[in-house]
Amino acid sequence: MIGLASEVYDIIGDMVFSQANRLNNLNDAGSRRCTRTATLDGGCTVYDTGYSDSDNTVTVREENASQEAIDFAKYIVKSYGSIVVTMKDGAFLGVPSSWKVNDNSLDIDILITEKISE
Repeated sequence: MIGLASEVYDIIGDMVFSQANRLNNLNDAGSRRCTRTATLDGGCTVYDTGYSDSDNTVTVREENASQEAIDFAKYIVKSYGSIVVTMKDGAFLGVPSSWKVNDNSLDIDILITEKISE
């Protein structure tokens, strides 16, 4: 189950996808923000700024999506630069970057910006 909602009150700004699959599990992968640069003496230097949830993208996939779900996806992507995403991994803020329908399967891509729960 995945919930998407606008941050401000909107009578049509929320939906729970009870049968949705998440194509990206935030606990199955992760990386730190770091780079390694070779130095002239044959060694290297590492620049490490740590781990951030904001490096994740979540794709919500609803098989056999209803017209209501498709209309919601269109609306939320066109209308909001930030939404609340709730799922088993926690609550997050994210940017609804795109939506698409393929063979009646709805995909909504969300760029996570921060985790708002513990």
